Amino acid sequence: MPEDPCSRDDLVARYRGVRRLTEALAAPLTPEDQQVQTMDDVSPTKWHLAHVSWFFETFLLKPCLPGYADFHPRYDYLFNSYYEGVGPRHARPLRGILSRPPLADVMDYRAHVDRAMAKLIAEAPGAGWDYTLYLIELGPNHEQQHQELLLTDIKHVLSCNPMAPA
Repeated sequence: MPEDPCSRDDLVARYRGVRRLTEALAAPLTPEDQQVQTMDDVSPTKWHLAHVSWFFETFLLKPCLPGYADFHPRYDYLFNSYYEGVGPRHARPLRGILSRPPLADVMDYRAHVDRAMAKLIAEAPGAGWDYTLYLIELGPNHEQQHQELLLTDIKHVLSCNPMAPA
């Protein structure tokens, strides 16, 4: 387990910085751009935005934040990727057919998770903090991996569009 390398305020700042970058990468895209899945190996931007929130919700908020309430009961199924031990999941090649939830709901989900993560970081007790810190560090690293995937996936999506968007 890593040692606590920074203050909780620094940890919140790092978390928020990674989350903001993901949203900045998606910001130039229309909601329609964020829905498209051009092949089985591509995930829609909207799915990436939700999946990383699902990761924090599933592995940190539910087990570590007393009283945490799911944002939506079906999101466990929709936004799980390969974590078979966590439960069933929507098939990867079919992520592009998910017109619901709409992008606005996914962004509300992100905000809900962000508020809860700030609370968890501020209020997590010292007992068990090393493991909680480990998971908190793992989450932004996971999101950074999805930032790379998001860029690769949207590049493919836009390259397939006959209108040649930049």
